[in-house]
Amino acid sequence: MSPNTVGLALLLLGVLLLVSKLVRVRWKLTQKLYLPSSIIGGGIALLLGPDLFGRAMGLLADQGIAVGFAERAAEGGLFGVDIMSVWSSLPGLLISVVFASLFLGKRMPKMREAIDLAGPNLSFGITVASGQYVIGLLLALLVLAPFFGVPVISGALIEIGFLGGHGTAAGLGDTFQQVGWAEGQDLALGMATVGLLSGVVIGIILINWGARRGKTSVISSDSKGTDREQAGLVEPEKRTPVR
Repeated sequence: MSPNTVGLALLLLGVLLLVSKLVRVRWKLTQKLYLPSSIIGGGIALLLGPDLFGRAMGLLADQGIAVGFAERAAEGGLFGVDIMSVWSSLPGLLISVVFASLFLGKRMPKMREAIDLAGPNLSFGITVASGQYVIGLLLALLVLAPFFGVPVISGALIEIGFLGGHGTAAGLGDTFQQVGWAEGQDLALGMATVGLLSGVVIGIILINWGARRGKTSVISSDSKGTDREQAGLVEPEKRTPVR
């Protein structure tokens, strides 16, 4: 894989993020659902990738229409096989970049302050993770493994996909291969996508329902924010300067 291919793959990612940000700013539905630009960009890439656009081009190739281009697009979608290969290897690396940059520009809290901030979140995370492991492993032991022949490790997919997310699913790709179930990573990524989208959509519905019924004192049905805030744009006077 040449450096030019890697550079082009990264450039295309930037273009996708730019296009998805424009969609976020212009399309009211994405604003009402508060969909992140990265999710919108991923949806665009999915539409133009081998699974949808590529399959459509494969059908055209079978019909003898634009055979040369259709055959190439059938393998790698609009982006090509090489670009897709670079993208598939990036998540395990970029998740380290995400966590390494979390505290950039932030003041490191004192130990007591860190415990007060992280303690409740850690307790909640452990509780949720434990429940997801228990439910998933019970389903795997009692249903998936005996009736469908699915490995018992599939019981960890709920926690990996929902609580862990895309970064965790991508980072555990080598682990799935070591236990002889490489397909688990694809399933974990799919569950992470379902979890993220359903969490955003269902969460927004519940928040609006709670605000309209007076179930919360934090927000009200009138606190929609400005048009720029709903579009994901930070007002100039509210922007935090980089130190």
